[in-house]
Amino acid sequence: PHPPTRAPPRTPSRYMLSVVSSLPALGVQASTPKLKNWLPFIARPSYLDGTYAADVGFDPLGLVNMEGPWWDLAGANSVPRRVAWMREAEVKHARLAMIAAAGWPLSELWHGPISAAIGLPFELDATQGRAPAVLNGNIGEAAPILAFVLIFASYLECSTLDQVHGLTATGKTISATSKQVVLKTYTPGDLGFDPLNLYGFFGWQTPPVVEASSQVDPEYRMRWIMYNRKEMEAAEIKNGRLAMLAITGFAFQEALWGTPVVDQSPIFFTPLFELLFSGRY
Repeated sequence: PHPPTRAPPRTPSRYMLSVVSSLPALGVQASTPKLKNWLPFIARPSYLDGTYAADVGFDPLGLVNMEGPWWDLAGANSVPRRVAWMREAEVKHARLAMIAAAGWPLSELWHGPISAAIGLPFELDATQGRAPAVLNGNIGEAAPILAFVLIFASYLECSTLDQVHGLTATGKTISATSKQVVLKTYTPGDLGFDPLNLYGFFGWQTPPVVEASSQVDPEYRMRWIMYNRKEMEAAEIKNGRLAMLAITGFAFQEALWGTPVVDQSPIFFTPLFELLFSGRY
């Protein structure tokens, strides 16, 4: 009798890959995942359906359904377009808050050394070392910078009105090259600025299972890319929400106590090597 021969290794079948592609751990399953709610016992608004990243069903005041002339001014008369407008506003406020949450304490830490190094007066004497703000006062000194920021922000707003189809004054999105009406895929806060290519960072290393599935189903790779991009959008929104709370806390803390926030909680604004080796903490 002849010895049994070993069967050649089998390549993954279409059925096997389709089963693997439905694993919830990959985040690209065919079934709709259960949406998280900011409070489990509160009903989730129907218009917050998980379309946008980091959607936890938070609209306790019902702002989307609140009628007002601002919606007519924005041309957002339908619920989906109102949600799009509010997400666009949230993204931009989140980015501004992240910059402010870093710039506020750094201005209090570095203003003195920088002004001394270049021979300029210490401008924070008027606020007892606090950053100029609405509640701290002395904000008029920054009027030229604020005017520049306002002009620049207005330019960005006017040049990106067509991020959502139909939000321009004419109600149409016109291609800059062909001058034809086009329908654009909407990404909240997309200004075309990603010099470090961080948008796809979470999916830069493709797992072997995803790679194998992509060879069988070309659309699978697209779903994988879109999933990771949405994860990056969620990370930006969550960090931005935290920054909005932080910058609000800075403003009220300094207004109430009258001292810089870096002096109220110095451990958060001290270099790591000094925390470890200075003996003061």
